[in-house]
Amino acid sequence: MKRSKAAVRAIFWLAMTFAIVFFVRAESGDRRASMPHAKSAPPIRIVDQNGRPAVNGVPSATSTIVDVMVGGGNGFQFVPDTVNISVGDTVRWTWVASGHSVTSGPPCVADSQYCSPNDTNCPAGTLSNSGTVYTHTFAEPGVYSYHCAAHCVIGMTGVVNVSGGCAPSGWSAGPDMPTVLVRAVGVHFQADANFYTVGGRTADTAGSDFQHVLQYNPTSNSWTQMASTLPDNQMNNMACGVLTVSGTPLIYCVGGSAAGATAATARVFTYDPVTDTPALLGSDDWPGDAAGTILPGGFTVANNKLYILGGFNINVASTNEIWEFNPNAAAGSRWTQKVNAPEGIMYAPTCTIGGTIYVGGASDYQGGTVVDTTNSFSFDPVANTIGAIAAIPRATGETRGLNFNGQMYVMGGGRVAPNPSTEVDIYDPGTNSWTIGVPFTTARRNFPTDTDGITRIVLSGGYASDGVTPLASTEIFCAGGGPTPTPTPTATATPTATVIPSATPSATPTATPTASVTPTATPRVTPRPRPTPHPRPTP
Repeated sequence: MKRSKAAVRAIFWLAMTFAIVFFVRAESGDRRASMPHAKSAPPIRIVDQNGRPAVNGVPSATSTIVDVMVGGGNGFQFVPDTVNISVGDTVRWTWVASGHSVTSGPPCVADSQYCSPNDTNCPAGTLSNSGTVYTHTFAEPGVYSYHCAAHCVIGMTGVVNVSGGCAPSGWSAGPDMPTVLVRAVGVHFQADANFYTVGGRTADTAGSDFQHVLQYNPTSNSWTQMASTLPDNQMNNMACGVLTVSGTPLIYCVGGSAAGATAATARVFTYDPVTDTPALLGSDDWPGDAAGTILPGGFTVANNKLYILGGFNINVASTNEIWEFNPNAAAGSRWTQKVNAPEGIMYAPTCTIGGTIYVGGASDYQGGTVVDTTNSFSFDPVANTIGAIAAIPRATGETRGLNFNGQMYVMGGGRVAPNPSTEVDIYDPGTNSWTIGVPFTTARRNFPTDTDGITRIVLSGGYASDGVTPLASTEIFCAGGGPTPTPTPTATATPTATVIPSATPSATPTATPTASVTPTATPRVTPRPRPTPHPRPTP
């Protein structure tokens, strides 16, 4: 009997021992499962901007890693959503919530420059779960937008501002282009960090149209004429910008005319800098040139759409229509007419800042000739409304407006003395005020120019100060390599009432702070008949 009881006790304690061991191991496993970050995260993968692994997977000695939470805040945010880094730095995104991606490009449009989890098949928008770590090293300066493919429609977006890699600071001379060139369009192509000129002409005589693309490479500081030939000779005064379709960024160009001609084309073509391939779109010609004699006015890209504001009905009048081109819409329906501009504008400095489009200065056609104006306003492409802003402090036109570090830089230009100019006027949307920046060296107008948005501005060619001689010279502005020059302030405009879009042209509107306006369906501007002009300007 005693032996039986002893056996029962032994079996009981043996069972308890096994139970305790099992419980401890199970509890330990539960702890490990509930703390995925406590032990080890996936190894950091360092790649350059084109998705190539960095040497040994380690950044340079001067590089910095900046952390961003994916799904932080309310669960649908990148925290922080804007980071400022230098060339060679790495951004490390860590998922704190599941079901998100890091996809480069404007909201809901992948441009294939970088993406989680491994920089491949970016248009797919692969979603990852909590605990995922993705890193990317930025090798070129620029402004790099990104978004969550699943939640971009509710505003889950971010920006990486990459500065550096540019010296000396301020303006300096670059190499001459392979040819003199006027009335070409300048385009910065972020995918390869090069600057391109598209079309233009080498003189004002018929047959001088330049059916080629020139590439400026900042790394080698050299120009190259690309081998391909553009589709036609309507190469002057086009509207061009970079748009992305199916993950591939391309340069789209709209409209234009031939040297000495009074007719204009409405066609659209693309140019792929990676393959050096131009191609006619074959549909969706620009409706703003229904008359066959109208050149595009100001132009800019906002949210992967190209906007054309106003235009020049050659040797007749400026126009005030605003058109939106969506490259991802169905063929035959890519153009949408928006609210009209408050006045006719042509050759207008225009750029996009924070989703709002700004115009600072513009040409007009008065008394049979092209003149400069201080016409200035804003346009909200989503709300489809016009707003009033402080007028640019000098009359100018026949130049570009550039978004440089969140401000609009209006680059020289102008036709009427004392123009053409070297002046750089800077508009700050936050203060609704203008300042004067560092001037470049050679006065010019109708020249190709563009920027990477944060470090470098490139300008080249154009007409010299006599308004006749075509140039080949290049000038480069660098914000890196030294402190940004302090601008000289100019007077802030007096506030006035909200502006309603009008069909009446005005050379110098009253400067006012930004305000929303109700869109109206005003017709294209056609001024009253003018007297017979003096010798007509060459468009």
